[in-house]
Amino acid sequence: MKKCNEQQAVSRTLTLCGAMVASLFLWGCSGAGATDESFERSDYYTRGIGQYPGNPKEDFSPELAPDRTNYRNIALRRSAFNSSSHDYNLTAQLATDGIVTDQQPQYLILSSPSGEAPRREREWMIDEGPYSRNTFEGADTWFQFDLNNYNQTADELRLTGTLIYDDKVAAEGYEILCQIPQGDGKWVEVGRLRGKGLPGEAVRYRVPVTDPNKQTEQISMSVRKLSESIPFGKEGLTLGKRVNFSTMRVVLKMSGAHSWVFTAADFYKDGQLVEMKPSQFFNSAWMSATTGEEWLYVDLGSRSEFDKVILHWINKAVKGKVQVSDDAKQWTDAAELPGGESLRDEIALGGSKKARYVRVLMQQPANDSRYILSELEVMGKGGLVPQPVAEPAASKGKINLSGGNWQLQRASEVTATGEKISTPDFKPENWIVATVPGTVLSSYKNIGAIADPNYADNQSMISESFFNSDFWYRDEFTVPENFKQERIFLNFDGINWKANVYVNGKKAGRIEGAFIRGKFDVTDLVVPGKNVVAVEIIKNEHIGAIKEKNAQSTDFNGGILGADNPTFHATIGWDWIPTMRGRNIGIWNDVFLTTTGKVTVADPLVTSVLPLPDTTSATLTAEVIVKNHDANAVKGMLEGKVGDITFQQPVELAAGEEKTVVFDAKDFAQLKMENPRLWWPKGYGEPNLYDANFTFKIDDKVSDAKDFKVGIRQMTFNEDNHILSMFINGRRFIGRGGNWGFSESNLNYRAREYDIAIAYHADMNFTIMRNWVGMIGDEELYEACDRHGIMIWQDFWLANPSDGPDPYYPEMFIANAEDYVKRIRSHASIGIYCGRNEGFPPEQLDKALRRIVKEEHGDIHYISSSADEVVSGHGPYRMLPAKEYFTLKTGNDKFHSERGMPNVLTYESMLRTFSPEGLWPQDNQWGMHDYTREGAQGATSFNEIIAKGYGEPQSAKEFSELAQWVNYDGHRSLFESRSQNRKGLLMWMSHSCWPSMVWQTYDYYFEPTAAYFAIKKASEPLHIQWNPATDEVEVVNYSAGAHKGLTAKVQVLNMDASVAWEKEVTIDSNEDTTNKCIQLEFPSNLSKVHFIKMALTENGKVVSDNFYHRSLEENNYQELRTLPAVALKSDVSTGKEADGTWNGTVVIENTTSTPALMIRVNVVGEKDGEQFLPMFYSDNYFALLPGEKKEVSFRWKDEDTRGNAPKVVVSGFNVK
Repeated sequence: MKKCNEQQAVSRTLTLCGAMVASLFLWGCSGAGATDESFERSDYYTRGIGQYPGNPKEDFSPELAPDRTNYRNIALRRSAFNSSSHDYNLTAQLATDGIVTDQQPQYLILSSPSGEAPRREREWMIDEGPYSRNTFEGADTWFQFDLNNYNQTADELRLTGTLIYDDKVAAEGYEILCQIPQGDGKWVEVGRLRGKGLPGEAVRYRVPVTDPNKQTEQISMSVRKLSESIPFGKEGLTLGKRVNFSTMRVVLKMSGAHSWVFTAADFYKDGQLVEMKPSQFFNSAWMSATTGEEWLYVDLGSRSEFDKVILHWINKAVKGKVQVSDDAKQWTDAAELPGGESLRDEIALGGSKKARYVRVLMQQPANDSRYILSELEVMGKGGLVPQPVAEPAASKGKINLSGGNWQLQRASEVTATGEKISTPDFKPENWIVATVPGTVLSSYKNIGAIADPNYADNQSMISESFFNSDFWYRDEFTVPENFKQERIFLNFDGINWKANVYVNGKKAGRIEGAFIRGKFDVTDLVVPGKNVVAVEIIKNEHIGAIKEKNAQSTDFNGGILGADNPTFHATIGWDWIPTMRGRNIGIWNDVFLTTTGKVTVADPLVTSVLPLPDTTSATLTAEVIVKNHDANAVKGMLEGKVGDITFQQPVELAAGEEKTVVFDAKDFAQLKMENPRLWWPKGYGEPNLYDANFTFKIDDKVSDAKDFKVGIRQMTFNEDNHILSMFINGRRFIGRGGNWGFSESNLNYRAREYDIAIAYHADMNFTIMRNWVGMIGDEELYEACDRHGIMIWQDFWLANPSDGPDPYYPEMFIANAEDYVKRIRSHASIGIYCGRNEGFPPEQLDKALRRIVKEEHGDIHYISSSADEVVSGHGPYRMLPAKEYFTLKTGNDKFHSERGMPNVLTYESMLRTFSPEGLWPQDNQWGMHDYTREGAQGATSFNEIIAKGYGEPQSAKEFSELAQWVNYDGHRSLFESRSQNRKGLLMWMSHSCWPSMVWQTYDYYFEPTAAYFAIKKASEPLHIQWNPATDEVEVVNYSAGAHKGLTAKVQVLNMDASVAWEKEVTIDSNEDTTNKCIQLEFPSNLSKVHFIKMALTENGKVVSDNFYHRSLEENNYQELRTLPAVALKSDVSTGKEADGTWNGTVVIENTTSTPALMIRVNVVGEKDGEQFLPMFYSDNYFALLPGEKKEVSFRWKDEDTRGNAPKVVVSGFNVK
């Protein structure tokens, strides 16, 4: 489904003003509005909710505008949508890609006696994944691969899986036959495996299955593990060893067999795996899934004028219509399809038509076969044409190559060599405007060639086979006359997966791996004036197969793509991210030219040692890597600076020499710093940073310099009693935070987004985040964590061994790891390195990683596994009743790296994510966005908790509102339950990389959910809470220092807010302690649902408070539905500062006699009604008892307003 979300242009003339009003409305200042169809981009306002990168200065995507002058094919590379497609390759995208073919496309069918396997199951046995599997039932059954329009040659079939059988029926003997059709309806055996006993190996366990005779509910059956090899051409079979086939049937026979479950049906030739998946082929055509009525339409991008449609068929519709629309909902007939035998239909529309959408409605196919359409052309004026944005201006010593003249083309459409492409006289034909930095997929999205992959089920409109290709990038750039010093370097901060780089007709070098920098000396290649760079992006070797989630199931996590690590392994698909077409290949990070003298400086590191427990001084050690790029020896002076401290030493370098130069306090007394401003994580102190620099001079002339930030802090660690303990500046560090799988699924985050996300983490009182499997490689993440005081648990690129194989290229892995550690080691926020997620690295890699961390970042600890030995992990990941988190035993005594539950979107974000027809009831679009009934997230349990607690929701809006309550209670308990031992917890997950219905705190659009505010409360440095497992009031001090004379007060309230019981005590609290101070009592005459209200005060000021609801029937709160709706009184004020930051407050008062529950403050645009996001609220989703009032502060940036005045909306569970 398409998402219509054209950007509105706004006036660039801004009025600075502030408003003070005492009502629910905030009247601010706004620029002029725009017409419904405007394509001007603002250079002030951010791009819009969920559009990344949002900052116009960081957005290098092309500008799109209609061309009303030139008559042309306005459907060319415009996003297209289909009613169905046979598979993930032959999708609507290919009908407008500009590539016309008359060749029949390659596609696969998997069938059995039950019929054809559904699309999502066809490739499970051939995807090289360890868990995806197909099941075939019966004592005499078969499965069959039909390779349509292609064939393969093999000499062996290897079957891996299990056999479930009735040992009471199973007789001696089995048979597995491989057959190909003879042509007369008969089958010829090409391979045979027979045995007198039972196949495979027995396993000890039995499995429950449905009785095939339907005599009982379930019976228990035996299981055998299968790992069978069937060579072809043996045992007197007539065909030779090698068999060429387009159809292969595998017959399975054994008495008593119930189910043959195969995780792999791998064909081999000469010991090499034969690729069976049709995604290896590219044939530019859409093919329908059925022979019934189907449709395909194109979004022209603007209301356009056209008079002709041209259809290039491979199997045509002989009956149907051409239709037009302005909204893709109401369609008007424009012409009948002409029928006939011609595969090229040129259809005049009887005059000029004006519309945005053009649809081909197909009602009858030729030959009773699926429709196959190679290209849909719409001839007219309008559409949208991409224009590249200007590249940034050159600065002294650096030319940023973002934006500018980058172009992109699929390698299959290019015949020239890299040497030729990188010359000025090469003329790219039919290349697209590329977005650099950005993935290949981003470039196609940004020109409008594919639909927004984040919306509804649009992923299924994008072709897997189109992006399963190498791609060429090309850029023409200008070097000013006075730019060059001694050397010029071409720098790549990140490509995926591999790349060959050419400059001005010559190869400059090669990059291998997604997380290694490429730095090429192009001094002899670059000239003043015009230059050309060409980059051949080499795709992943092992892409695996598409994973399609539906309402029931997530499919299987991970897969064979792990063989290519380091790469973006999660793009193969997980239960929190869809399969990304193209697997995020491309020039995903910055490209730039630098010029220096003969010597460069790189990868600085400043470490600190404190005379603990004294922190009033620090001994610094500073080091940096210097390299001589000249053919002769060089002498120079290396100067360093940290804050106000300066130091220097002479350095001699041989020709081509690279070495690390170290400054320590033994030789440089000034590196003993007095009264340092230490760097602290959130809640422990301020994250102070010092400006630092290294400069290399030759004859007093700067050769190269490196500016960076230094946080003075000392990390120490121990593994006493096989438990990891971390200390920061002598204080025990208690990690409270979450896992990030990606920043953004298509790598579209820039500095703005990282700053928002990490600021949100700090606002939630988090102290740490985990870079899960090292999927984030942007420097801006580390910079944001440095600024906001968020520690980083840094993984390397190894997922759970069950989610993918060990890397096939260990040398490439180690090279990436070494470069990456050097790259990030200057950041104070790096807290720990971890080798593998939920498992151990292969010995070769584990030893290498341990060595690299020790040599390159020696003051930071390395652990091998994220979930074993000195730490724990492995969930749970589904929703549990709040009380159960306090009784979980797993991980209670160790830093626990993964535990989570679904966290449902707000209704506003649901509207941004789902199509109208997909919004309700919960169906496949919900599954595609990760809300599946089965799987780790177990949405079934979430639904059951809502239904029992609050009643069955009847709409998406009601579901979302009730889900926020469950979000709040569950996530609060998730963190409050850590009070016993106060060991660290990383929730799964704190950040979502795409519009997901599970595992997050704020959503993809930067909308904080109720869980955000629950976590913010539960993670307070000094906190009061209820332990529902013991009914005790606890005061938990994570990092607040010592406090004496605190007052803890608790009340148990009936549903009408009358006090049923209360108690108050005075306590002292020391850091890293939990004090159980009050035993709750619940009188017998309590209302069915009642409340627990508590507060912790110091010198009369509330330092922590909490509010819970409890029920006599555990977890049933439906009595709350009887509460009357209340009207709240609100007073609002706001003001804008000179830097464009708005600050607002709303004082909300409950003047009624009824408690007001789950009160939500929501700031929206007065003009468009859309939310202002991101938005920082001091609190939200709270309760007010009769007579209570609360002040909520909030802040946002003017650039995120779209030119709207603000308006505050207050709602709640029982708020009018």
